[in-house]
Amino acid sequence: MKILITGYKGFIGSRIYDYLKSKDYEVYGYDLNDKLMDIKYDYIIHMAARGLIRLSTEYPYEYYDDGLNLTMKFLEIARKNNSKFIFPSSGSIKNPTNPYSLAKKNSVEWIHLYNNLYNLKSYILKFYNIYGEKSGKGALYLFTKAALLNEKATIYGDGSHVRDYLYVGDVVNLIYKLINNEITPGEYDVGSGIGTSVNDLLKTIENITGKKINNEYRNYIVDETESLIAYNTVIKNPLPLKEGIKMVAEEILNSKQDKKNI
Repeated sequence: MKILITGYKGFIGSRIYDYLKSKDYEVYGYDLNDKLMDIKYDYIIHMAARGLIRLSTEYPYEYYDDGLNLTMKFLEIARKNNSKFIFPSSGSIKNPTNPYSLAKKNSVEWIHLYNNLYNLKSYILKFYNIYGEKSGKGALYLFTKAALLNEKATIYGDGSHVRDYLYVGDVVNLIYKLINNEITPGEYDVGSGIGTSVNDLLKTIENITGKKINNEYRNYIVDETESLIAYNTVIKNPLPLKEGIKMVAEEILNSKQDKKNI
């Protein structure tokens, strides 16, 4: 089985790539400035995309180019080679208020069209807030880092908006099930199924780390939905949020110690 992972150097893509490699799959990666090999893949896992929603309002064309346009490139490769196509959508497509979310929504519409016209087999995975060690971004990671390293945390809005936080390892396990045909092609919510407000997330991180977070509240840069929760998630028994925060905190502290030892 030949598997292509685009965006394989990114936070989620790299975890999928490393895990499948460890299971002795024939895995290929494609990322920025890479040359695409002319291979007929059984699966294309298209993780490549710009990921910062708020930044997309400053670079709308770039988010289109690295979003919808790039998706079309690999969707067409999947059609010609009869590859199964795995695509990470976003909970934010429910109300696209920015170029990132709109590109994701448009991509999903094109995938549906390819399903209908060409019988393309696909998995559309509607991701919510995926977090984990070394993510470098996202509220959970940044707030935990702010607590441990005495940095300032920025909260957009009043902190009452609710999000669904899912550990990246649960995503990797899901991908493994997909390529082993344990789940049929289709469209799935991928989250914990549990909503946590940003303010409650801050309190939980403070309780776990024993550190008070220095934070500031700012107005929204883009309009955001008040509540995004994966009520029909395909994930079973997700890692509890508190356990995930502990793992992120441990990695941040270890990284800090490693830098001291250099």
